[in-house]
Amino acid sequence: MKTIKLREGKERSLLRRHPWVFQGSVASGKADAGETVRVEADDGRFLAWASYSPTSMIRVRAWSFDEAE
Repeated sequence: MKTIKLREGKERSLLRRHPWVFQGSVASGKADAGETVRVEADDGRFLAWASYSPTSMIRVRAWSFDEAE
């Protein structure tokens, strides 16, 4: 499973269950278009499972905030 790590402080919207992460919030990680990725805060905490879009301004679209799912 590929991982997308967010920049420090950019996890707030996901913690409020907003499903989008914009390209400027991503610190590291890449995946193929539509691939499921694990989204982590800068400290490694799990935030969401999401679909990755390498060419969109909305780089990550979360579909679950449950790590066990």
